Amino acid sequence: MGVLVIVLAIVAVVVTTVAAAVGRLGPNPFAGLRFGHVRDSPAAWRAGHRAAVPLVVVGGLVAIACVGAPVVGGWSDDAAAPAILAGMGVLLVSVLAGTWRANTAARAVSEGEGRGAGRTSPRA
Repeated sequence: MGVLVIVLAIVAVVVTTVAAAVGRLGPNPFAGLRFGHVRDSPAAWRAGHRAAVPLVVVGGLVAIACVGAPVVGGWSDDAAAPAILAGMGVLLVSVLAGTWRANTAARAVSEGEGRGAGRTSPRA
């Protein structure tokens, strides 16, 4: 049961990122990459998520493989734990890298819209 919950959480992260990238999930206060310039405008939101999709999807697939391998292989709990933790680590790194790429892409869109000039507090 625990593995199913982990896999569903991974799928939720990937689906949310893809939905925002294709315009099915607009800017909102709850879901998506809510960081820096990604929040500047609907165009920046979409551009940022589009930039993040490749990293998040690959990270999600690797994470699912790491979580699923112990189940399919019938590994003991002691042997499964490192694989599951590695999968979660891969997902974390891919989301962080995707967020960085998203912010970079969104910043370019925001500056193109004229929103990058005159900021009083810079965003990372």
